[in-house]
Amino acid sequence: MYNFLFKKIAIYTLLFSCISPTYGLETIEFAVANWPPYFDNNNKNKGTLAHYLKNLLNNDGIDVDYVWYKSWKAAYNNSAAGHVMASPGWICNKERAKEFYFTYPIYFMDNVIFHLKSNPVKLTSVEDLKRAGPIAMTESYYFGREFEAVAKKYNLALRKVRLEKLTFNLLLKKRVALVPMPLDNGLIILNKYYTQAQRDKITYSPSVFKKNYYHVMVSKKYPEALHLYETLNKVLTKQSSKNNLHSNLKLHKICPGISQPEW
Repeated sequence: MYNFLFKKIAIYTLLFSCISPTYGLETIEFAVANWPPYFDNNNKNKGTLAHYLKNLLNNDGIDVDYVWYKSWKAAYNNSAAGHVMASPGWICNKERAKEFYFTYPIYFMDNVIFHLKSNPVKLTSVEDLKRAGPIAMTESYYFGREFEAVAKKYNLALRKVRLEKLTFNLLLKKRVALVPMPLDNGLIILNKYYTQAQRDKITYSPSVFKKNYYHVMVSKKYPEALHLYETLNKVLTKQSSKNNLHSNLKLHKICPGISQPEW
């Protein structure tokens, strides 16, 4: 009798020890690449956004492993192929939605326009980009639907490079006129890779792009994709109610035209 009760208690103990608000998810792997200060493999905390996400998920009993790639294009491709569960720090669009689910926003930021001091730039609308000259962009970067529409409508000259720092190489060589980028991201790259004399030639102006929201992309090829998507949303929406950073955001407003389960 006592052996039977002992076994029954042991079974229930094992069962309930496996049940948690995260539905059994113990570790999430995120495909990332260097994007200082947000993701930085050389930093002790791995970057501000990497540190924020890790702490946020750790508080709900989920561990985080960052899988580092040499470029964001590689991070994207490996996650899309299902080699890694998800990838954080992306703006939603229809092309990406073919391969990923977009979670509730994790971050938002504004961009600026870097340019040479010898080439003053005055932009009052996105349409002004058609007269501004070639634009340097890092592969896999996306600046939102408004920019995408203008780039297509006016056939903007876009020069895409593999690494962020190469955009400033093109700018200094006058092969492009503009480099759109988050301010702190651009300043870190300039201070790390360029001389004072080179930095003195570059300045920045306010961007004409609207504020962009960034999400975790969950690979649809991951076997438990919807489960992971729902788990992340639960944590992110709970956090948003505490800090009011992303209160009352709706999928159809942030990611119009994208069909997936609501946040």
